[in-house]
Amino acid sequence: KIYGEDQKVMSQIATQISEVLQGIEGLDHAEVETQLGQAQINIKPNYLALSRYGLTVENVMQVIRYGIGEEPVTQKIEGIKRFGIVAKLKDAKQNIDTLKKLILRSDSGSVVTLEEVCDITTVQGPAFIKRADLSRYMVLSLEVEDRDISTFVEEADAKIKETVNIPNGYYITWAGDFKNMQEAGKTLAMIIPITLLLILLLLYTAFNSFKKAFLILLGVPLGLMGGIVALLVADIYLSVSAIVGFIAIFAIAILNGIVLVSFIDELRKKFPTIKTIDLVKDATLLRLRPVLMTAFTTLFGILPLLYATGVGSEIQYPLSVVVTGGIISSTILTLLVLPGLYVLFFKKEEN
Repeated sequence: KIYGEDQKVMSQIATQISEVLQGIEGLDHAEVETQLGQAQINIKPNYLALSRYGLTVENVMQVIRYGIGEEPVTQKIEGIKRFGIVAKLKDAKQNIDTLKKLILRSDSGSVVTLEEVCDITTVQGPAFIKRADLSRYMVLSLEVEDRDISTFVEEADAKIKETVNIPNGYYITWAGDFKNMQEAGKTLAMIIPITLLLILLLLYTAFNSFKKAFLILLGVPLGLMGGIVALLVADIYLSVSAIVGFIAIFAIAILNGIVLVSFIDELRKKFPTIKTIDLVKDATLLRLRPVLMTAFTTLFGILPLLYATGVGSEIQYPLSVVVTGGIISSTILTLLVLPGLYVLFFKKEEN
């Protein structure tokens, strides 16, 4: 977004930026928002001519309001309904000559045309005006392909500051997907640590052991690894929807860890004389089917998003790719790595 007061200046800045960014890798196309180009009738009173004929600016404005501005001159009343009556000057907005020949009569009886007391011209003005934070702005849309938005914005911003001369009182900001990612990143930077702490406390409450709580949390990176690999294989860059997918993997990995660790603890209570490594093997084999069923039901539920082609599929696809990769890695590594970690954590207790 380009902020400023004069839309012509903002349009020039946007055009310069668009030309400067053409050589940057990943830019598919740039489009400057067209705010100018609306024809406007500019009527400027000639004060000397008005005083010569005994007219005032109010006389001119009254004719313009009623003849061109379509302001009601009176009302028609039908019962409780009221209808404004507008006296329109025929073709005044289409033909400027008709407007110039509009007759005005002064209090002294002088009769003059509008062009004798006003300078009437047609100028190109803004079709619409956008404002944010009490400032006008213009949008320059950039479509980025085959590159992550963060590095593109970093390179583009450096190039704009180096080559584009932005006048005082004008400035640019980055919006759209980049702004959404920044806001999401700041929010997650606060939420994720708090969430981890709460989950750790809940796990401690459930298992009465910080060691087991940390063991279950170690399954989270195993799921995140699969999501990262899936993004690399699918050649997709990190986005807000992909971040949401990583949050979903976070929950799935913890669920798998709880299922496995709680069952191992149950077997240890029932068979205290059997070695921990043997109990872990048996527990992993017995929990194989529930863990796989949980993974497959989630996976089959996410597959329609993976192959969706309709409206919104560009948002759903990164999420489904991350969740699919995370489910696969979390399930496999939970069944292989987590039992080994359990043995390492609790073998000393057995001794």
